[in-house]
Amino acid sequence: MAGWRGLTALAACALALGACGGGGGATTTTGAATTAITYTLTVDDTGNLLRLRPGDEVIPRLPLTSTDDAGWVLTESPNQAVLAGGDDLRFFPSEIGQGGAAYHEFSFIAVGPGRTTVTLTHGFQKFTFTVQVSDSE
Repeated sequence: MAGWRGLTALAACALALGACGGGGGATTTTGAATTAITYTLTVDDTGNLLRLRPGDEVIPRLPLTSTDDAGWVLTESPNQAVLAGGDDLRFFPSEIGQGGAAYHEFSFIAVGPGRTTVTLTHGFQKFTFTVQVSDSE
């Protein structure tokens, strides 16, 4: 009789484990929408490869030497079918007496599948990054 109780308890545990998905099978995902990700890069990120999905944003935030600095120049534009933008640049000067660093931002949006490289220069400095955009969201 004790054997039946143990076997019944074991069967109940197996059913409960199967209902919870603990059988070690593959997990499937539904077509739920994914949220775009914003990647902010600094000069320390030069040379990096980013793997993106359409809609993801890349913002290189690069330092300026002073408030009257001419800024960074986009010298190698991305393939616009892969990574759009780059011309929407923003300057953020340091506030006087605040001790903050002035910087320059560019904004790029992943739009289609492929691989492309972006290069920005500032005097003798060079900042480059490559993106690989997947073909689906």
